[in-house]
Amino acid sequence: MTVFRAYDVRGVYGTELTDDIARKVGKALGSYLPGGRIALGRDTRVSGPLVERAFLEGVLSTGCSVESYGVLPISMIGFETWKGGYDAAAYISASHNPPEYNGIRFRTAEGYGMLYHETAMMDLYKREDFREGEGKMTDRSPEDVIRRYADYVEGKLSIEGPLRIVLDMGNGSACGMASLYTKLDFDCREINGDPDGLFPGRGPAPTEESLRDAARMVVETGADYGVGFDPDADRGLVIDDRGRIVPPEKVAVILAKERYRPGDRVVAGFDCSMILERELLPLGIEVIRERVGDVFIANRVKREGAVIGVERSAHLFLPEFQLSDDPFAMSLALGEVISRGERLSDLSDAIPDYPYVQRSVRIEGSPADVMRRLEIDLASLEPDTTDGFKITAEDYTVLIRPSNTQPLIRLYVETAGGSADELVERFEKLIKRAAK
Repeated sequence: MTVFRAYDVRGVYGTELTDDIARKVGKALGSYLPGGRIALGRDTRVSGPLVERAFLEGVLSTGCSVESYGVLPISMIGFETWKGGYDAAAYISASHNPPEYNGIRFRTAEGYGMLYHETAMMDLYKREDFREGEGKMTDRSPEDVIRRYADYVEGKLSIEGPLRIVLDMGNGSACGMASLYTKLDFDCREINGDPDGLFPGRGPAPTEESLRDAARMVVETGADYGVGFDPDADRGLVIDDRGRIVPPEKVAVILAKERYRPGDRVVAGFDCSMILERELLPLGIEVIRERVGDVFIANRVKREGAVIGVERSAHLFLPEFQLSDDPFAMSLALGEVISRGERLSDLSDAIPDYPYVQRSVRIEGSPADVMRRLEIDLASLEPDTTDGFKITAEDYTVLIRPSNTQPLIRLYVETAGGSADELVERFEKLIKRAAK
């Protein structure tokens, strides 16, 4: 598996992602930004300081200056990059991957995800055409960034009355962010709040299963809601007052209805639920679909001037706060809605639930070959080919797309009426036939 993914560098540290690769990536970024000023942060992974050191050696050797914030959520690095006038940012993390993984992510000068394949950076890396110079590294305080961010968002919110929130930090970079909520007069209850790169509390991925303890704490403490973060804290999975996960699409619908107006635009990942169109189009809010991937969503939100971007994986973008995916802004904006007197469970239940099934079909050989054969088989259904094949009928949607990282074809089926199982069986057969 290549470590150069669509929008970051990622792999098992020491084998797939080595110090040499990290050093060369630093040289490529520094050569792409001659004399640039770069912000740097990381999550709590055990290999983080090692990857950071190798990356720093590379970028400093090109003459760039780097300001390092240590362990801090990537959304805070995005905010600081934008407000601090940096040329770009780099972030050491493998997101929700297991502890043995690590990676390097990139942010533009405006703080959102960089599509680095569309820059000269990859060409510089391949040709090893690196600049030389003597850069400078300066340590910065992560606590100062959190204070600046708190002052900034406080001016954009009007929270009516005290709220109680449970924060599952996941032993990642969100540890320390409770100070943001307490400054805004939240009653905070923390779980898994000790930084630990092995993620012993519940593992790195926030899911319905891994957030069970946090959900129980929400109910037992009478909290208004809860949020569970991943290691780099660019995703936040919301828990309602009854201890249930609120799908990201429902969070987007609630915020769109409460904060925005007809004519506004929402950008959604191709695998997001059809509830977005069904709930928002009647209100005059346009829904634009984009290929799966938080960086693709971020860039489309910027291009379209959208008010919300949402991915099914719980990346949520609110550009009125910043262009980066920001679960803290999301949770605070949601708190503003709840503070007006409505329970999150009631707001969520007012939005229908449609059966949604996801399957993965393992294949031998090239996913591209399988997709080419499927294109012929599915031609009569006239699928949207923006990201794989998406078939939209009156009462169901089917999305078939290759995995970005594994020899798998992903199948997503959602229904508003008929049997999801029948559709899954039908399209699984098509995929398996095309894979032979």
